[in-house]
Amino acid sequence: MLRLDDREWKSFTVEELFTRIVPTRGKTTGQLIPGGDVPYIAAAKNNNGCAGVYSSKEYPEWVSEGNCIVFVQLGDGAAGIAHYIPMDFIGMSGKTSCGYIEGSLDRYNGVFIAKALSSNKAIFSHGHSWTGRRLLKSRCMLPATSDGKPDYAFMTAYMRDMDNLKRKQYREYVKKRIAELCAVPDDKNVDWKAMIDSHEWEPFRIDSIFNILPGKRLVAADSTPGDRPFIGALDNSNGVARFVNDENESLDKNVLGVNYNGNGMVIGFYHPYECIFSDDVKRFHMKDREDDPYVLLFMKSVILMQKKKFGYLYKFNADRMAHTNIMLPVTDDGQPDYDFMEEFGRKMMSNKYNQYLAYLAMSDVVN
Repeated sequence: MLRLDDREWKSFTVEELFTRIVPTRGKTTGQLIPGGDVPYIAAAKNNNGCAGVYSSKEYPEWVSEGNCIVFVQLGDGAAGIAHYIPMDFIGMSGKTSCGYIEGSLDRYNGVFIAKALSSNKAIFSHGHSWTGRRLLKSRCMLPATSDGKPDYAFMTAYMRDMDNLKRKQYREYVKKRIAELCAVPDDKNVDWKAMIDSHEWEPFRIDSIFNILPGKRLVAADSTPGDRPFIGALDNSNGVARFVNDENESLDKNVLGVNYNGNGMVIGFYHPYECIFSDDVKRFHMKDREDDPYVLLFMKSVILMQKKKFGYLYKFNADRMAHTNIMLPVTDDGQPDYDFMEEFGRKMMSNKYNQYLAYLAMSDVVN
């Protein structure tokens, strides 16, 4: 395994590294057509900047060439972050630019360089954008060759080693998890619709199934950074808003958190780890059964089916939450069939793990 401390490092400016820097040309998501094959790279810090996949047929002039570093120059807490983008994409005009290193950039050293450049994030904000000379004069530390040039070959080899190591670790983890789940064959042998249709389904009030417990308000200014997840009313990142060192009466684990406010209203996330919850999130624990991860994940999906009923003018408040009906599979005596829910969840999870292994095998051939 290559080591970073085996190399000499040198500081490079953006204008020294990149042979060409050009602005992206796209518009906002409201002007794009969903359902295409081109990713939209927004001024965002999560998901490598990807905010969706859209069609380029109507506006091919908005598409930027891939195999580049995207600089987030303005954005909601993302100014100063760099993303490596391997494929052609659409970026937002005025908020992102893309840099090219002709003949040297690849998907391995591209990720390495993007991470190094992102170390500048603390310097930039809405009032201090990553634009113009600030961008060109920004510096990052990179491994260098004996003649003082960026050592692209080393960066590529190092990241390839890291990639292979992570793939190996993931394969070992997945195989262990499949064994724990009582592995099922791939999806060709699982008829998911037939499993669902094999049961009668009946409505149940949420408060007849769950004990519903509150979260606790914790504003960012009053919290301290740490390792404990703080769960907010988000629609992404499994609801984790930030990591804190705080503890309060909402401390919980092996629990379903369900949002009743914010962008993620009605969306729920399962939390096997110890965490604390915002006052915009309710904690769901089973009333008549121990909390099982696969049952809670099943419940997450059936609760989500009610999302279309609620919005900013019709909140998913505590009373409506408790009285909302959800559809559940039932036993012959009309009770919720928790054993079926657990079996379905285990098979679905095992199926996904098998799909991930198949994807890794395919990508190994491509790489």
